[in-house]
Amino acid sequence: MKIPPPFLLMLGLVCSSGLTTGCKQSTAEAPKATAAALPVGVTLVRPHQGEIYRSVHLPANVAPYQQVTLYAKVPGYLKSIAVDKGDRVKEGDMLGEIELPEMLADLSKNKAELEAARIDYQRVSEAARKAPDLVVPQTVDNAKAKWDVAKANLERTETLLRYARMVAPFSGIVSKRMVDPGAFIPAATSGSSAQNAAILTLVDSSKVRVQTAIPEMEAPFIVKGTLVKVTVEELPGRTFDGQVTRDSHVLDPGTKTLLAETELANPKEELRPGMYAMVRVMLEKRTNVWLVPVAALSVEKSGPSVFIVSENKAKKVPVKTGFNDGAVVEIREGLPENQPVILMGKQPLNDGQPVRVEEK
Repeated sequence: MKIPPPFLLMLGLVCSSGLTTGCKQSTAEAPKATAAALPVGVTLVRPHQGEIYRSVHLPANVAPYQQVTLYAKVPGYLKSIAVDKGDRVKEGDMLGEIELPEMLADLSKNKAELEAARIDYQRVSEAARKAPDLVVPQTVDNAKAKWDVAKANLERTETLLRYARMVAPFSGIVSKRMVDPGAFIPAATSGSSAQNAAILTLVDSSKVRVQTAIPEMEAPFIVKGTLVKVTVEELPGRTFDGQVTRDSHVLDPGTKTLLAETELANPKEELRPGMYAMVRVMLEKRTNVWLVPVAALSVEKSGPSVFIVSENKAKKVPVKTGFNDGAVVEIREGLPENQPVILMGKQPLNDGQPVRVEEK
């Protein structure tokens, strides 16, 4: 049977198209297969023995080592004040003086009364010595009592006058000044509000107290000497090492937290009272355990694992982990001692994937 020429032409075009398509698919699949077979470069690291802590990160406040607000014990007008906010003072420096004219007058009166009582007692005593039958002993006792009362009144006035001069109880910095010269200062003990009687606030920040609220579940691990690391956002890259100096021993009934305090030397006064800090509290310590970098650990729903190299392929090894401090992790079970593990890179690994070990 003779096939018409047009039909032969169409059949040739169909065959030609089919052949061309088949060639393109084979060509496109070849690079994919080649790429899948290429080994991935990996870096190995050996586990090492060391110590590791279980720690918690908690917010904290920086408080001054000492802080006091000075009040007036005697009422009067502020005669002078020698310091202002930010001024440094030393222990014993005079900070201000209250004017007390009435008390100065009382001082003169008390001195005169004391002298009169002294003379009266001496006269009566002398008379009783010379003529004991003429002087009643009670007269001598009354004169002695008047003299003692006069001495007590004078001492009291002198003591109150000393309160007119305000001195620094310790070295530090004036953080607040509430009054100016000429202001009337009520006595803090006279029933007036303490706010009206306050004059200055003095702080000592040569050392600071870093105060942290420890959750109830971690409170049993807090003892004197527990290691802490303190950081503040205002001082990036700085870490202040210290130890728990003391704790409140009892939990706050409202928050169920334990107040722990760490004293830190602050010679440059970089840590300022009122700063917000973060504290890393080292709760538990383990020594002579096997550690690997956190970057070598893979965590999935099935559990943690690491990858090792076996016959130039990545082999997934399930492990049991312990403490993790963010840099290294404790391997408790599943990994042979000193078995190198793969440091995981940005590209995830699959079990059985070809790998190529690269030098660091």
